[in-house]
Amino acid sequence: MASAGRDPADRSSDHLLGWRTDLLVWLPIAAITALHYGTSHELEWVHDVLRRLYYLPIVLAAFRHGLRGGLLAALVTSLVYLPHAFAPGHHHHDPAGGLEKALEILLYNSVGATAGWLAELERRRRRELQVALAEQRRLVDQLVHASRLTALGEVVAGIAHEIKNPLHALAGTAEIVDPMIPEGSEERRMWQIHRKELERLSRVAERFLSFARPSPSALVPLDLRRVAEQLAHLSEAEARHRHVRLALETPDTPVTVRGDVDQLASLALHIAVNAFKKAAPTGGTLRIAVASEPDAALLVLENDGPPLPETSRERLFDPFFGDDPTSTGLGLSIAARIAEQHGGTITAENAGLGVRFTIRLPRLDD
Repeated sequence: MASAGRDPADRSSDHLLGWRTDLLVWLPIAAITALHYGTSHELEWVHDVLRRLYYLPIVLAAFRHGLRGGLLAALVTSLVYLPHAFAPGHHHHDPAGGLEKALEILLYNSVGATAGWLAELERRRRRELQVALAEQRRLVDQLVHASRLTALGEVVAGIAHEIKNPLHALAGTAEIVDPMIPEGSEERRMWQIHRKELERLSRVAERFLSFARPSPSALVPLDLRRVAEQLAHLSEAEARHRHVRLALETPDTPVTVRGDVDQLASLALHIAVNAFKKAAPTGGTLRIAVASEPDAALLVLENDGPPLPETSRERLFDPFFGDDPTSTGLGLSIAARIAEQHGGTITAENAGLGVRFTIRLPRLDD
């Protein structure tokens, strides 16, 4: 996995004896050397050409394998050329002057080192550019996502306000009409349904507003264990109704973060409500745990509900996304926004009891 994001040229440096390197570097060096040794010393111009042909495989090795490849090709070239250059009395030896041949060997190694260094410098710059481009894409995605949420929030806020205005009028009228309907009558039963639906619409409108314009956070140092305890208290009645067992696990020492205890409890409650909806009719388990890392505090919620499909997990915190037709699909997106306001993140994965939500917040030193 560590080499998955590496440049192909970098990966090739691990294979100095691969078939491509054999074809481009070692085979040409062997061929030039064979021609050198097989050419009469009387053909001085041929030796001059062959001596300079060595630069081609050296440079190719440097471009392909960096400094190590360039130096290795230059060293091999020097070793195979030395006997031919300085073996005395050999009929096929290189007829060039000794100083010229010594300078040629020096140049082989200098060219190999320089070309290899330049190749590695170019690769380093390419990697830095790839990292910069990846970061730029991430920032662009964040800006696009933020602009979409802003535009969506304005639309949702307008719709919610338009809904709440007539709801207030209807609620006021309901207070006046309520004493006029006799208890125990058929009309009273229908009237109670009417009032419950008005209350439900009001809650839906409030949820839309809390997504569109989240209230400012009063960030103060607090013990994350308080949030877990408050969540367990708020979830107790719903858990009992759905036959879900609550398991609260907190450390003995404080886990301090900077946050708004009510908003963090609301964040966790959105996740807990989602877990209650996924619980089996016979009940289940919801585990609430607080843990700490060197630089982060964790609030973990696990449930033994059905696993998250991979396609759904990627969009789980998107607004209006969900498979429950009775839900607005805003609960988890509101939770994600609260986490962002606190400088934290939420992740969801199929782990632990079944599905694990992890809220990660910056930790304060005690």
